[in-house]
Amino acid sequence: MDLKNKLFETHKFYNLSRYLFLNIECNYNNIVKKTGITLPQLRVLWIIRIFNGISLGEIAKIGCWSPPTVTKMLKLLMDKKLVVRESTINKKLYTLNLTESGYGIIKINGIKKHDEFPLLSLLPTINNYDLNFIIKIFKKITVNSNNVFIFEYIEEINILQLKIDLDDFNHEDKIILKQLICFYNLLRTFILTIESNHRKLLTDFKLTYPQLRVLWIIDAFPGITSSRLSKLAYLAPSTVNVIVKNLYGKDIIYKEKSQLKNSLFLYISISGEELLVKEFNENQKSFLIYKDIEFLTTHEISKLNRLMYEMNITLKNDMVSAYIKETFNVIEKRII
Repeated sequence: MDLKNKLFETHKFYNLSRYLFLNIECNYNNIVKKTGITLPQLRVLWIIRIFNGISLGEIAKIGCWSPPTVTKMLKLLMDKKLVVRESTINKKLYTLNLTESGYGIIKINGIKKHDEFPLLSLLPTINNYDLNFIIKIFKKITVNSNNVFIFEYIEEINILQLKIDLDDFNHEDKIILKQLICFYNLLRTFILTIESNHRKLLTDFKLTYPQLRVLWIIDAFPGITSSRLSKLAYLAPSTVNVIVKNLYGKDIIYKEKSQLKNSLFLYISISGEELLVKEFNENQKSFLIYKDIEFLTTHEISKLNRLMYEMNITLKNDMVSAYIKETFNVIEKRII
């Protein structure tokens, strides 16, 4: 496979994976927030349930979060009386445990057979053979990125049925659902690991990871509005407004006012284009951020892309094809 094709297939795989993760995560969070917490907060409860007495640092590692992020979530969970911090014999140390209300919130959030849930939508559309192939590859990626600690967490999630109540499913569906839960957790770890590695490399460019993603979308879709940008980026409108304001303040993008209605069209500036090209050449064209998936063969990555695309379409992630096509047009015309 030549460099151009390798770049395209890798770019396609990462973005199909990323958009599938964002779709599942967004829809899942919308379900969970009805119970008064967020999906990340629910994950903290799961981790404490599985690893009773776990430390803050270990929660951060398993959840792919920074320690300050976990600190904030734990404070909120303790304020809600869902988690309690208990002293140990060594007064300098403490353990984190669930309260009865914490166990209750986990039970309430157990997905049932008739719930509208992304993994249940995937259940009738994927066979065990293809799913095993996907999981096999993602397990290799997980090992390459030194995230093997996630395997025990995934096993316990399934044993304790923390995500989905499997009792009402037949034997075959139970097997596939456990595989889907495994896949989803491996997918999440993969995406967040790439994002974390990429974020560190963006310091020299004075860009945040969300700013880079928004910049790519604006470059691929010239004249995009903030509302459409919000949908394509899977970011809240308020978050997009802050990012656009910061990019505009750096002269990386510019705006044009619509003649017909009160809206703004967004475009990348010349300096923004130069920044995007430089960042791509240093961090992506070199495969620096994709080092954990360089082992993929031509056959493997092609098959993965087909299966990941089918899952995106099942979950109505229709815009993913246009995003991949347009962003690679940017790469092909202005970078390669």
